[in-house]
Amino acid sequence: MKRLFLGLVAVALIASAFVASTTTVMAQTKVLKMQATWPASLTLYDNFTYFVDRVNKLSAGALKIEAMPAGQVVPAFEVLDATHKKVLDGAHAWAGYWTGKNKTAILFTGGPGGTFGMDYMDMMGWLYHGGGLELYNEFYQKELKLNLVVFPILPAGPQAFGWSRSRSRRSRT
Repeated sequence: MKRLFLGLVAVALIASAFVASTTTVMAQTKVLKMQATWPASLTLYDNFTYFVDRVNKLSAGALKIEAMPAGQVVPAFEVLDATHKKVLDGAHAWAGYWTGKNKTAILFTGGPGGTFGMDYMDMMGWLYHGGGLELYNEFYQKELKLNLVVFPILPAGPQAFGWSRSRSRRSRT
């Protein structure tokens, strides 16, 4: 009987410690508001929400990202400045959108026949293992003078469809 009682006390102590630690983690949850430059209907927005789900799971709830589609807080192409001004905590965008600020932005886009002939996966390799990320952050911070840190994630990959000069050519074959 004494063993059973001590066992129940031990279980109660473990359970109360678990509840206390869970409450502490929940109290320490950091929520970041991030907006994309694309609407929720595009697969590019899905790319963003996959990242958000992974961060939420990997942080065990300590970091929660609130994903928002284009236009929810600011117009789509204002997310860069809105993040710099702390209107948003972050944004999911494509560097090519910022060529109006500085044409060099296109060098950080990858894509078919993109930067230096690299495809998307080569681009990610260069960013994370070839010094590209340091150059990318330097571009935003020193050239554009923005208080931002870049975290390139999940490249979108090449376009799903091809193009041709004439519609009638395809219909004849």
